[in-house]
Amino acid sequence: MFQLLWCPNVHWDPPAPHADVSPVAEIRWRNSADLTRILASPPLPVRQEDPDFGYTPAPCMLTPVPLVDFPYPQTLPDKDLVKAVREYVEATGDGGDVITKVSGIKFGGWRTWHLTDPYDILCLTCGAPCRLLFTVASDDTTAITVGRWGDFRIFAYPAGEGHGYTFDLH
Repeated sequence: MFQLLWCPNVHWDPPAPHADVSPVAEIRWRNSADLTRILASPPLPVRQEDPDFGYTPAPCMLTPVPLVDFPYPQTLPDKDLVKAVREYVEATGDGGDVITKVSGIKFGGWRTWHLTDPYDILCLTCGAPCRLLFTVASDDTTAITVGRWGDFRIFAYPAGEGHGYTFDLH
């Protein structure tokens, strides 16, 4: 079981590897068979800033569904494929990053680039490119707002544990 714990307050000078002005988070991997007691009513977080800033998730049910998302078109190796993807985006969306900008919460997949051009997120230990592990994206349906309608992303080193995680607010 993947467990993400985060402080709902803005941290203007967070510890590495957290993004500036983002929640400070901790990841725990647990064996669900080891969980013997579940809190019926978890404690409410203590807020220190404007509650509309968006780091306190509203209670909601998460239902896993298979989802296909695509890499940002400019990162594709084939120019004909880039052209086809751009045509698809124009035909089905508003011309923005509708292919990688998936609302809600997702494991894995491709990262969104709706605010910047693509760049590698590097491991803070060895400098190798990291892979996207988890995204919490702003979404009306789940009543989640991250920062200014952005994404809270967690990246992991692909070769294994021990390198930690890199957190990003995009």
